[in-house]
Amino acid sequence: MSIAELKEKVAGLSRKDRFQLSVFLADLEQEGEAGFQKEASRRMLAMDAGKKVTAEEFEARHKKALSKDR
Repeated sequence: MSIAELKEKVAGLSRKDRFQLSVFLADLEQEGEAGFQKEASRRMLAMDAGKKVTAEEFEARHKKALSKDR
C-alpha cells in the first residue's frame, strides 16, 4: 500500500481511530529511541569510568561512519 493510499484511509477514520493510530505511531518511534538512549547511556557510563578512545581511534571510526553513509 502506498503512502497516498494510507493517507486516504486514515482521512476516512473516525477521530477516535485517528487518535489511536497516532498513539501507535508515537509508540513505534519511542521503541527505536529507547534502544538508542539505552546504548548512549551505556557508552556515557563507560566513558565516565575512564574507558575512552584515543583521538586516532575516534578519527578512524568517524571516517568509517562517513564512508558508510555514501
